[in-house]
Amino acid sequence: MNQLDVYYRALADYRQNTVADNNCSALRAAIAEADAEQDKIETTRVLCSIDEDWVEAIEAGLIHIEKAIKEERQFIRSNGEVIPIEKVKHVSKESVEHLAKHSNLISRYEEDEDIIPDNLFTVERLNDYTVYENRFLYMLLCYLRDFITIRYNDILELTNRYEVTVDIDKKIVRGKQKISYKLSMQETRRDDPYLRASNPAKEVIDRISLILKTVLAFLATPLMEEVSKVAMIKPPITKTNVLKMNNNFKGAVALYDFIIAYDKKGYTVEEKKNTLSPFKDDLADEFAEAGSLVSFLAYEYGLGIKQELKDSYEREEGRRKAEAIKQRDERIEALKKKFEKTGIGIEEYVLELEAQLRELRGESERAEAIADKLMEEKSANKLLGDKILSLNYDIERLNSTLTEIEEKHFDELRTLNQEHEAEVSAIEQRHSAEVAKMRDEQRTAEEKHAAELTSIRKEASDKVAQIRSESAAAVNEAKKESERCRTELAETQSSYDALLEEKRVADARIKALGGIAEDYTDRESFNELEKEYNAFTKIYNQQWEKTKKQIKKNNLNFKNLRGQKEKKGKEKKNDSESD
Repeated sequence: MNQLDVYYRALADYRQNTVADNNCSALRAAIAEADAEQDKIETTRVLCSIDEDWVEAIEAGLIHIEKAIKEERQFIRSNGEVIPIEKVKHVSKESVEHLAKHSNLISRYEEDEDIIPDNLFTVERLNDYTVYENRFLYMLLCYLRDFITIRYNDILELTNRYEVTVDIDKKIVRGKQKISYKLSMQETRRDDPYLRASNPAKEVIDRISLILKTVLAFLATPLMEEVSKVAMIKPPITKTNVLKMNNNFKGAVALYDFIIAYDKKGYTVEEKKNTLSPFKDDLADEFAEAGSLVSFLAYEYGLGIKQELKDSYEREEGRRKAEAIKQRDERIEALKKKFEKTGIGIEEYVLELEAQLRELRGESERAEAIADKLMEEKSANKLLGDKILSLNYDIERLNSTLTEIEEKHFDELRTLNQEHEAEVSAIEQRHSAEVAKMRDEQRTAEEKHAAELTSIRKEASDKVAQIRSESAAAVNEAKKESERCRTELAETQSSYDALLEEKRVADARIKALGGIAEDYTDRESFNELEKEYNAFTKIYNQQWEKTKKQIKKNNLNFKNLRGQKEKKGKEKKNDSESD
């Protein structure tokens, strides 16, 4: 029995009592008729029409996805590493080939004995299911899960939602009683079971639910759980040969293209409202029950008369029961007298007696049940006391047993300690002997290693000294050759510069004398002409400096000669005057 059935049955039982009473009926009628035009119930439902194109496309694609998952595509991945010989489990062809190329792994070898390297290359081959095609399936299933979940939840949210608004505002005057009654209620129910069961689109919704469960089941397969541990691929996808040629993967790719290109909601909704105003007679009468019940509850608790009403109820129930018994006894007595006088009515008489007997038997059974319960409680108390005594005895017995076990355990522990000490002593002696032997072997190996290391170091030192000597000689020779080349290069450069200057001076002289008439307007020719001009200017300036010095020298000699001549002339003049 669901909640709706319980409330309907309770309302029916409630109304059996109120309908039969005239005062209650009159109150209900007054409440129902007052301001009836303002009574209103408004319900809102959503009707959903689901497009089946995407549902059918996914159902068809899931068949290919299931077959593709069952293929369990994989490739063999080889992991190779060099590990100590003690950890090697098996030797493969790759191990021998690697050892042949890396003989340094063999640190010791004696003739007529097996070659045992210190380390060996091993290859471990693992099945790798994270191929691109499986990763594509995982990405597609994740897309499908989100694609379906969004639409499925939206459809359920819309179609299984119930909304109602109730507005009642009444003023009732009935004799000396005046009631002002208002009721305003808004209720919303999500995922309502009745709406879910009576949904017009229930068949398609069930198909969508099954599709979603299938997708989640595929994601929970061992293959997809293994693929989920690696990074998910991102669009656009690469159309490998398998995705293009394999029928199952081709179907999965087609479904992927469909949901990627699907840009619609996949459903349409229509909101339907239903308004009840004013209420019909039956509806108004039943809602009036709520108003009268609220009035009664407020009166009961407002005056604090609940206990009085309860006592009155129990007295009335007792009276009704006693009256029913009296009526039954009277019927039985009347039937008995009728049977004694006329000899008819035995069936009615027997039925009444059976009814009385059943009632008495019921009361007797209830009394026996109470007595049995008391006896069970007494028996349980007695059993509990016996159990306590038994448990005390068991505790004493267990304590005694525990003491014996502890003593026995101590004896066994003492024996085991002695045996253990003897074994430890023997192990320590063997260990000491083995350690001494290993130390001797280690000492011998260290001495041999030290001698080999000394020899190797001496050879290495001699080789290094020889290489350093040869390197120093080669470096000195290279320095000398470099110095000689630099000197020759400097001399050659100096000669080249001098010749170039002479050439430019000669060209300048020729051009200055007008021996050559050319056009020097292009860049290279003009640059060359400018260099010739600079060279000639340099020669000119050098010659001018020399010329100035020569002029100064010649001018000084001329002045000295002139002065001597003037002096001699004066002397001659003076001599002539004196004569």
